[in-house]
This record gives sequence, C-alpha cells and structure tokens, in this order.
Amino acid sequence: MVQLDKFQVQGKQESFDNAIDRKVYHVGKDLQSAAGSASDLLQNVPAVQVDIEGNVSLRGSSDVTILINGKSSTLMGRNRAAALEQMPADSIERIEVITNPSAKYRPDGTAGVINIVMKSKQKSGTAGSVSMNVGNNQRYNFSVSGNVHAGAFNYYGSASIRQDDRPRESSETRIFADPLTGVTSITRQQTQETSRPRSRIFQGGVEYVPSKGTTLGANVSYNYRDFLRRADQHYATSAGGASVSDYKRTRYDPEYEKDIEFGGTLAHSFAEDRELSVEVKHGRTTEQEDNHYQNTYLFPVTPASANNNLIKVIENSTEATADYSSPLGKDAKLEVGYAGLFEGSDADFRVSDLDPVSGLFIPDTTKTNRFKYDSRIHALYLTVERHFGSFGAMGGLRFEDVKIETHQITTGQDGGDNYRNIYPTLHLTYDLPAAQQLQLNYSHRVRRPEGDDLNPFPEYQDPFNLRAGNPHLQPEQIHSIEAGWQMKNNDTTYLATAYYRYRYNGITEVTRFVDSTTLLTTKENLSTSRASGLELGAARRFWDRLGLNFSGNVYRSEIDAGNLGFTEPRSAIAWDAKVNLGWDVSPATLVQLNANYSAKRLTPQGYRYPTSVLNIGLRHTFANKKVAVIATVSDVFNSLKERTLIDTPSLRDEITRRRSSRIFYVGLVYNFGGASKRQKDDIIFDNAP
Repeated sequence: MVQLDKFQVQGKQESFDNAIDRKVYHVGKDLQSAAGSASDLLQNVPAVQVDIEGNVSLRGSSDVTILINGKSSTLMGRNRAAALEQMPADSIERIEVITNPSAKYRPDGTAGVINIVMKSKQKSGTAGSVSMNVGNNQRYNFSVSGNVHAGAFNYYGSASIRQDDRPRESSETRIFADPLTGVTSITRQQTQETSRPRSRIFQGGVEYVPSKGTTLGANVSYNYRDFLRRADQHYATSAGGASVSDYKRTRYDPEYEKDIEFGGTLAHSFAEDRELSVEVKHGRTTEQEDNHYQNTYLFPVTPASANNNLIKVIENSTEATADYSSPLGKDAKLEVGYAGLFEGSDADFRVSDLDPVSGLFIPDTTKTNRFKYDSRIHALYLTVERHFGSFGAMGGLRFEDVKIETHQITTGQDGGDNYRNIYPTLHLTYDLPAAQQLQLNYSHRVRRPEGDDLNPFPEYQDPFNLRAGNPHLQPEQIHSIEAGWQMKNNDTTYLATAYYRYRYNGITEVTRFVDSTTLLTTKENLSTSRASGLELGAARRFWDRLGLNFSGNVYRSEIDAGNLGFTEPRSAIAWDAKVNLGWDVSPATLVQLNANYSAKRLTPQGYRYPTSVLNIGLRHTFANKKVAVIATVSDVFNSLKERTLIDTPSLRDEITRRRSSRIFYVGLVYNFGGASKRQKDDIIFDNAP
C-alpha cells in the first residue's frame, strides 16, 4: 500500500489569449469589483475605444457589432451606448474581440464583432453575490445575482439598480466664408447640460434537463432607464465683424427607455459529439424624449418663444437560429446553421410652437414627421474546421437574402432595397516550436444602413443643426485580412497582428451648410477607403506580485472622398495604447493602475484630437475571500474630453465636449454559496460618459 501526500495544483487565468477566430480578454469570473459598467470594461480592452458619448469603436472604426453571448440583443440597438453605461461589470465573464468573424456570425460591422459573454449560471446548489457601491455626486449602484440548482432544474436571476451623474459642457466655433459675397460669418455655441440617469435591470431564467444530453431553457430580461435632462445653450452669430443674432435657449427633457426581451432554447447532444441547438427570442424597445424649449432673444430684441419636440421610437426584433455541428473524422468539424432576423421600427417626431395669442402649442407640420422601417434577413451558413498536425484551417460561406422597406408616412415617400450576397471567410493557423503560433484570416463584411440613416426628413436638433438620413444609401462592403503571431511562455504572453481593410461604398457622415449659420448633417457613400495597421499586446508577471498588461495599435487611414469635394485622397497615421499595472501588495490586497491614450484620428472632413485617461484603484478581500472592499478613482487628472474639427475650403467647425469624469467609488461585495473565487481580478473604473 502506497500513501500519497496531499498536493494542490494552482493555475492562473491569463489576461488574454488567441483562438483561431477571436481574441479573448478575461475580465474575471465573480468579479470582486462591481462599481463599474460594461463601458468601463471596454475602456481597458486592447484596440477598443469608448468616446465621451459612450460610443464604441474598434481599431479606429465606430462601425462594430456588439453581441451578448454570441447573439444580437435589444439592449444593443438604437441606444447601445447608454445600455453599456448601465450594464453591471460584475455580470460579465469575458469579452471576445472578433475582427474577422467566421461565417457563423452575421457579417455586419466594418471592424468586426465585440461579444460580451455573461457569467456562467451553472453552479451546484445555491450560490450568488451582492454588490453595493456609492460614489461622489449621489452616484450609487446595487446588484444581486444568484442561482438555485435543484435536481433537473436550474433557476437563475440577477437584478441591479444604478444611478449616475452626467454633467456635460460643450463649445463650438463655426467659421463660414461665403464664396459668393466673401463675407465671413462666425457662430459660437456654449452648452451646459446635466442629467442623472437611473437604470433598473432584471434578468432571469430557468433551465431544465429532462434527460442526458437534452436541455430546455427560457429566459427574460428587462431594462428601464429614465432621467431628466436640463441644458442651457447660448448662441451668438456675427458677420463681417457685426453682430447678427444673440440668444439663449433652455431645454427641459424627461427621457426614458424600456427594453424587454424573452426567448426559449433547446440544445441536444447526439452520439459521436454531434450537437443541435435552437433558439427563438423576441424583443421590444420603447424610447421617448419629451423636449421643452424656451428661447430668449438678446439681439435683436424680440419677444420670447417656446416650442416642444416629442420623439418616440418603438423597435421590435425577432430572431430565430438553428445550429448543428458534427465531427468529420478525428481532426475535422462541420457546422451548419440558419439565422433569421426580423426588425422593425416606428419613429414619431412631433414638433409644436407656442402661439403667443392663444397660449396654446400649435403643431408645426414642416417639422413633424413619422417614419417606419422594416428589414428581413434570412441567412444560411457552413463552416468546416480541420487540423493537419501543426496546421489548422477553418473555411466558411454565409448566404444572406435581405429585404428592406421604408415608409416616410408624412411625405408618402417609400423606399427600400432587396439583395442577396455570399460572404466567404477563411482562418488559418500554424503552430511553431516554443509555444508560438501564426494566424492568417480573411472575411468579407458588410455595413447596412440603419433606419435613421434612411429617413430623408430633417430632424431639428437646434436652430443651427439639422440631421437627415439618405434614402439612397447603399450597403458598405468591406474586405478584411490580417496576419498574427502569438507566443506563450509561463507567465508571459506576446501578440502581434497586422491587418488591412478595404472599403467601398463606405457610409460616412457629411456636414454641409444650408445657409450662413445652419448646418445639415447627413450620410453619403464614400468612393473608397483603406486602413492598415499593427496591433501589439503583451502580458507578463514579475516576481509573482507585479502584473503588467500592454496593448498598442498603430494604423494608417486613407480616404478617397472625391464625391465629397476632395480632389485628392486624404491619409493620416494614428495610434492608441493601454497599460494595466497590478500590484499584489499582499494575498488579500491589490492596487491597480490603468492608463489609456488615443492619438489624433482622421475623419472624412477633418480630425478627432487625442484623448487620455488615468485610473487607480484598490481592492482588499477578507473572510476567506467571501467579502471584498473596493475603492476606485476614475480619470484622476480629469483629462477626458473630445475635440473634433471639420476643415473644408468653406467651413471650419471646431467642437469640444467635456464631462465631469473624476469619479470616486467605494464599494462592498459579498459572495455566498458555491461561487468560485479568483486570485487575480481586475478593478473596474467608471469612464463611461
């Protein structure tokens, strides 16, 4: 009889790794920090940028598809920036960046796909966590999540409430040289805005395993966000050095957004590792702005006026998917599937002006409109993956049949499009000695115009800015290729990826003068554009106490915008970098620093200036890691701002936006039941707008 001593095997989760078709960034299971949001997590993901308005871009492109657990979601629809601000970070397990997705995924998105994978809900017995945080300026958030696994049933759910404080200020200086009269007009705009959004999110479901290999599920999610937006605006215009107009405008706007989504799933495993999964879900989003404006005229002096602008949008989405996978011998795998996506929206814009005689608000028929949008996409896909020793390959084809219908009810103008296309993908890997790997990927992608992009009726944002869609927009086509290398050696990981994107019929925003003071922003199809770059990443631990993660992205953009009035292609080189430094002061205490920088970026009519932010935080655990205390400071130097420049032969428009982004949070997390614990978790900072 041989007696063996007890021993323990420890493994550390790496910060990121490369799969054949994606980069995976582990943000930690059962995160010990719940102060942040999904936007804060994305701030720290390499090659991902989040601007001051909460808009997400990838490798310099804002056209990126965001999925939840590999599927589309109503939360990521019309106002996904706000949804990401309110989604609790402690509900996320990992973030996958898929710059060249396989044919299994929708081809939408110039830059690719960001897939947010929520925490696993399959745990034995009863488990859960409670998190509460308070911040400066009446910020707070609270969340609770858990599951009960009883026999063949697993019940899971989570609920959270989050209140933010989002003061903003912006300034704009617009200079227009009239080519006919030679007179230069200057318009200056100053805006101070406050809002305090509050979001309530609930998610829950049940899974039932009636027999081995078969799982049935049902789930529901609900999000309600509301806030009161107040703004003070000051507009002043001069021409030839003489004052033309000077007035103030106040805005009172109670807003809300309500999202509900429910669905069902079926998964069955057959013999020989064959699997079938079916999912059907339906979602509905209702969003409303109720704008009330008061106008005071300083020069020339005229009676005050008032107007209302009610915007209500209802969106519906139904998605059905069926996926089947089967091995093809020992080293190969086949996947086939169907995806149907049916979306519709109804946007109602109602504008009315105060009649000074009757004291009633009279509808303004020149600014009121209603627009409906419906799309239907049927898709079939096939992928085959095979390994030949050190060589791996995955090829795929996706066929899509698309039908789009638009109805501008006010003007009676109908439109739409109907087309079919095939989108090929290819992923190759080759394993080298010393734990190294080479990759080569290609995909054909598309960017389809959204409903707002196609509505030709102008939306009056303010007296100096109009926005309208373009019913003649064509889908943007993208060819994307990239080559990568990675090496893993104990606690060290290196990544390098070179990429190239070629776009034609590119969709971009274009700003033009309607008159000497009013701008109209719409969208056009660019001739062509190209982007190439090099993305680098490194992760290493020193002395088992210090962890360093670095990522950088250098890219060159070239835009051929001849149809926008530029006689020669425009090009520029930009870069961004992120550093994460974590110090384990003791087994129970972690100090963390995050720094992000984005250099000046090219736009079709100008530039976006650099941005930078620095965050610090501390986490201490006790009670056998069941309890954690977290303290964070976001944007230590209050440096986060956005500056954009439009510079054409007749127009120069410089816009600066800021917000109070130095945010303090102190929080407490308690894990109970069978929840797993992690040694190395990220501290989440609040850099959402």
